[in-house]
Amino acid sequence: MHIPSSQSVLTAASTVAEGSILDFAIEKCKDADGNTRCSKPFTVTKSTCYKIEWSTEGALSHTTAEFRDAGSGEIVFYRDTDGEWTPKKSELVYLDFKPKIPGQGNSTVDYKVTTCE
Repeated sequence: MHIPSSQSVLTAASTVAEGSILDFAIEKCKDADGNTRCSKPFTVTKSTCYKIEWSTEGALSHTTAEFRDAGSGEIVFYRDTDGEWTPKKSELVYLDFKPKIPGQGNSTVDYKVTTCE
């Protein structure tokens, strides 16, 4: 039987946010039809590494992941591919996925944010 050490428990990745939402083709978290286009708010902690992964229909992702301040809606970080982010301050944020090509929106995005291992 394997008993993990305290160090391996502390370094294991944990899920911060995950789900499926429509992309941000209509720039509202809830559109007129009641569709969800933003993640629920979640807290990120200063100097903690986070890994973001997402996928859309098709072979290539057509969206940019945008982390926004939950209070102001201002973009605090964005990226075009899966990868990592280490915030410079702790704050409450949410995610949206902005289509890169006009007219290519309204696709479902499956996403997951974890702490880095």
